[in-house]
Amino acid sequence: MNEILIVPDIHGRYFWEPALNYGGEVIFLGDYTDPYPEEGFTQEDALQGLLRIVDFKQRNPDRVTLLIGNHEFHYYDYKFQAGRFSRDYYDRYNAIFTGEATAGLFQICKKIDKYLFIHAGVTKGWYELHKNELLQCGDDLETQLNGLFLKNKNAFFEVSGERGGWDDFGSPLWAHIFEYDDEKEPFDSNIIQYVGHTQLIVPEPRIKHNVRLLDNRQLYLMKDDKLKVVKNGDL
Repeated sequence: MNEILIVPDIHGRYFWEPALNYGGEVIFLGDYTDPYPEEGFTQEDALQGLLRIVDFKQRNPDRVTLLIGNHEFHYYDYKFQAGRFSRDYYDRYNAIFTGEATAGLFQICKKIDKYLFIHAGVTKGWYELHKNELLQCGDDLETQLNGLFLKNKNAFFEVSGERGGWDDFGSPLWAHIFEYDDEKEPFDSNIIQYVGHTQLIVPEPRIKHNVRLLDNRQLYLMKDDKLKVVKNGDL
């Protein structure tokens, strides 16, 4: 397979910008919005960055994938709001994620060969809980997950105790990496998941079982399950 440039959680930061100069496939793992206040980025920084990313997608529809993160999810509807939700920016974000011209630019997941790119990942518990609904949405996993989001967004607002929620399992927008550690087996042993969502404080990705966690503020080139950190000027 060709190399894929993976962009983990952005939250208003600028590290993603070299992706604009990359000519191959690019997958953003979601969480463009809601900066961490202590990092010095503002919600306006995040909005302007998102608008540039949307433009990047519109100019390159066949090679740029924009995934939805939990911090986008709560701008689909007030009832899904969670940490760092911005009432001041709700209308502007909502127009991007649900507006006729741009809603179709975003999706829950992207599957390429045996690799599943998704914001927080699919746990076996959540998959089994929603298996019948998923199967009704299509024959392949990508169609199932993207279809279920269109039909039943409430299924994606399930949050386990690892993230302060009350559900038994976190959804593909909310699952914590510890949930995968507790699993005896993945939902599909033939699939390798690339995820963000759970922020790392170390520069190395966290690789365990069939999950590769990349949320540490840097770009990655992936080919055949091998990862290379992208440094300034590499692209």
